[in-house]
Amino acid sequence: MQKVLLIIFGLALAFSVSAKESIRGHFELVGSVPSAHSVKKVVFEEFMNFGCPHCNNLHKASKDFRKKFADKVEFIDIPIVFRGQDDSPLRLYYVARKIGKGKLIKDELFKASFTHGVNVFDSGITNYLARSLGMNKEFQQEKDQAWVNKLIKEGERKSAIYGVSGTPTVVIQRALKMDIGPYGTMSEFVKKVPETIADLIQ
Repeated sequence: MQKVLLIIFGLALAFSVSAKESIRGHFELVGSVPSAHSVKKVVFEEFMNFGCPHCNNLHKASKDFRKKFADKVEFIDIPIVFRGQDDSPLRLYYVARKIGKGKLIKDELFKASFTHGVNVFDSGITNYLARSLGMNKEFQQEKDQAWVNKLIKEGERKSAIYGVSGTPTVVIQRALKMDIGPYGTMSEFVKKVPETIADLIQ
């Protein structure tokens, strides 16, 4: 029995290595690697922090990329906070996404942080943004609801499962964890990551 299990483990490991070698890109395995050209729509999870300058750079660099690949890739933004940061911008983002203003609020949170130099982890600032962008009623009604708490907890859970230690971190197809460092720049990452997608997509 032990011998059979070792053989199965060996075959699984060999398949994983083979699958990894057939997919281009710089990544660490954090899940089961899909076979090449086997995915109908690629899941692209981006862990971000609204006070992170590198996340802001990727946000700006990837706008055209996201438009171009909208039919082939499911983009999922997972905002997270670091120790000592208030989670109010996450609550604002999730409520905004629910009412169709997710992209707008994402833009405005990064703009507040890096154009205006404002601390978006101050609940007074998120309240101001909600008012100024015409969603204060919805924000006040929904920000502390169970569904918002669940999304924040789910982001924390996924971050722990994938071993996310900094932002931005991208996880493709729940298996390939990518840091931007090996690509050199955000623009180079955006230029090269379509190769990884091409190797996965049917």
